[in-house]
Order: sequence, then C-alpha cells, then structure tokens
Amino acid sequence: MEEKEKKKHRAKHSGPKAEKKRKRYLNDLGIGDEENARKRNPKAFTVQSAVRMARTFHRTQDLKTKKHHIPVVDRTPLEPPPVVVVVVGPPKVGKSTVIKCLIKNFTRQKLVEIRGPVTIVSGKKRRLTIIECGCDINTMIDLAKVADLVLMLIDASFGFEMETFEFLNICQVHGFPKIMGVLTHLDTFKNNKQLKKTKKKLKHRFWTEVYPV
Repeated sequence: MEEKEKKKHRAKHSGPKAEKKRKRYLNDLGIGDEENARKRNPKAFTVQSAVRMARTFHRTQDLKTKKHHIPVVDRTPLEPPPVVVVVVGPPKVGKSTVIKCLIKNFTRQKLVEIRGPVTIVSGKKRRLTIIECGCDINTMIDLAKVADLVLMLIDASFGFEMETFEFLNICQVHGFPKIMGVLTHLDTFKNNKQLKKTKKKLKHRFWTEVYPV
C-alpha cells in the first residue's frame, strides 16, 4: 500500500504561543526585552561600580533639587533688636537705683520694683533692654555673651571687689563687649582732693583690666 504523505508541522506565526517563542528567541540573541532578561538573570543587572552609582544618584538628586524654586522670604524685622545693657556690680553698690534712674530719665515714669529685664524706648528706632546682673557666676556667663554694653558699678568708698574682676575675666573669654565703669557712693567723700585722688586711682586700675597691654 502506498504510504500517505504526512502533513508537515507548520510553526505558528501568530498567537500567544508564537509571540512567546519569538521573545525567547530574541532574548537568547541578546536583543530581546530587558525586563524578561532581568528576571531570568538578575545578577547581570546588579550594580557594577558603587562609586559610579553614587555619582549617578547625586547627579539625579542635584537635577531634582534644581527644579524646586523655593521663594526666599525676607525675615529681617522692621525694627532693629533692642540694645542689651547689663548693669553689673557687687551687692549694695546701687544697681537697682541706677536702673530706676535710667528708666525715669527715658520714660518719665517711676518703677518701684525691678523684676527681670526691662525694655524701654529710647528713640524712634531704638530700644534698650536693661538687665541687672547678680553675683551668680552662671548669670554672669550668660549675660557676658549677649551684652552690647556693660555698666560696671564700682563702690568708690570701698574700691574694686572680686565680683568685678570675675566678670571682667568672663567678658575676656566671651567676646569683650563695650564696658563703662560707673563710680557710686561718691557722696561719702567730704574732701574734694581725696575724691579726685580716688577717682584717678580707680580709673587707672580699671584701664589696666579693660584695655589690652
């Protein structure tokens, strides 16, 4: 009997199976879909150089941040900050009296008790914050850092005390502010010659501490 010729196998040219085969063939050649290749061989797509990757990352971030145009807000206040005036001196030297007199001079008002810093208006665009400094070393350090002007009160009848030199040493460490020496209790001197002599002596001693050698 004559054998019938069998039908040859025809490869599919369309449909899902044909598409799958075509993709596989292209991937084997190395020109296929990158996503499939990444799935089949993930190690081939890992980072080759850490330095290069870091540079690429930084570059991308720089480009991203350049796109953000943040508006710069002018936060400078309309009025300048107040000038900090610190009144320093040993106990019973007349710190509270000086502060009360300064407040009365600028505001024409009498202040009975001083509790903490006092801010007064001394001009159209100027304010003064007067702070009384006690003998506590922590208070001295804090106020030496922020003071613009220091009123150093010295009892003329007694002379310099340890608190005065202590504060001067603290000021030298924390950026020396402007210091003004104020002599109090001058009314105790009855002799005018003695008063002049004491003033001169205290002034020169004060200068040796304040001015550089």
